[in-house]
Amino acid sequence: MRITIVGCGALGSLLGARLMAAGHQLQVFQRAGRQQDALKANGIIIGKDKDGSEKRFKPERVSGNPEELKPAQLVIVLVKAYQTETLDMLPGFMTTDGVVLTMQNGLGNAETLAGFVGTARLTVGVATYGAYKIAPGVVGWGGDGQVALGAWQDSCDYTWVADLLNNAGMITKYIDQPLRAVWRKLTINCMINPVTALTRLRNGDALNSFIALDLMKKLGQETVQAATQAGVDLDFDQVWAAFLKGLPQTAVNKSSMLQDVENGTQTEIDAISGAVLKFRQKDTDFPNTQVVYSLIKAIDNSLVK
Repeated sequence: MRITIVGCGALGSLLGARLMAAGHQLQVFQRAGRQQDALKANGIIIGKDKDGSEKRFKPERVSGNPEELKPAQLVIVLVKAYQTETLDMLPGFMTTDGVVLTMQNGLGNAETLAGFVGTARLTVGVATYGAYKIAPGVVGWGGDGQVALGAWQDSCDYTWVADLLNNAGMITKYIDQPLRAVWRKLTINCMINPVTALTRLRNGDALNSFIALDLMKKLGQETVQAATQAGVDLDFDQVWAAFLKGLPQTAVNKSSMLQDVENGTQTEIDAISGAVLKFRQKDTDFPNTQVVYSLIKAIDNSLVK
C-alpha cells in the first residue's frame, strides 16, 4: 500500500521505518529545510533501534511539493499542531477511497482536518511510542507504547488502519470514542511535556523526581477537570496509574516539547496547556497549568527575532 506521512519528525520517522519494513511504499511530505535535505539524501535512519542497531530505510519519494506526491490510500498527519491549518492541500494527497489518520498532540487538529477532507474520511489516534531526534534524518527508539485509533464519524469503520499498523509491529487497538482518547493523551501531554521542557529531564529522570511528579499530578488533575467541563468523562486515578506504569517504558525518551526547546523551535504549548486554559470558568482556575503555560510561552517568544 502507498502511505504518505505528512511531517516526518521523530515519531513519523519511527513509524515510517516500521511501515517500510512491513513492505509498504512510503512517501514523505516535508517542508524545505535540514530534515527534508537529510531524508532526501539518506532516507530515514534509526540511529539506535530497540535492539541497539542502526537501520536505514529509503522512502519512495520525499518532497515539500504536493504535486510531486502520488495519491495514497492512507495519509498520516504528524505535523505540529500549529501547522495543521496549512494542510488544505490534503485531498490532493489521497486516492478516491483514501483516509487521513492524525496522531498529533493537543486539541483541535481533528476538527481542522475534517474541514479539509470531511469527517467520513478521517481517523483520529493517539500514540505513546517514544522517539527522539539524534540529528536531521536520524532518530532513536525511545520506548514502546501503543496506538489507539478510531473513526471520527461514528458510522465509519476503519479497522483496516489498525490492522495495518499492527502488522507493521505497532501495537494498535481500534476504539469507538477517539475524542476521549485524545483528551486522555492530552492529560498525559499536559503532565509530561511542559515539566520536562522546563527541567530538561528525560522521562525516566522525571519519574525519579518527587517535585516533578507532584507538579505533573496537579497538571493532570487540572486537565481532567477541563475534560469534565468539555463533556468528556475521565477518571484521573486511572490516567495517573497508566501514566506511572508507562513512564518507565519510555525512560530514555525526551518529550517532544523538550526536543523543541533544545532545538530552538516553537513548541505546541498552545494546543496542549493552552487548550486546557480555554475551559477556565474563572481566572483563578487551573493555576499550575497557567504557570507552566506562561513559562513555555516566554521561551517560545524568545525565538522571535
